[in-house]
Amino acid sequence: MEDTSTALTQARSMLILLLATCKQTLLALEAAGNVLDTNLTTELRAMIERSEGELEMLTDRIKGLPV
Repeated sequence: MEDTSTALTQARSMLILLLATCKQTLLALEAAGNVLDTNLTTELRAMIERSEGELEMLTDRIKGLPV
């Protein structure tokens, strides 16, 4: 049980870091207004959306663990 809780918490922490990095990169690309980066911004938006869904699932799994 402890291993599961620890693993889920670590995965959640890494996902939070990934999300923050993607969001900051997207902000920088949008601020630069470089039209050549449209593929990257599209991919970043998709990754952010997917990661936010995964973060919700991980959070729910952590909340559902017995104390």
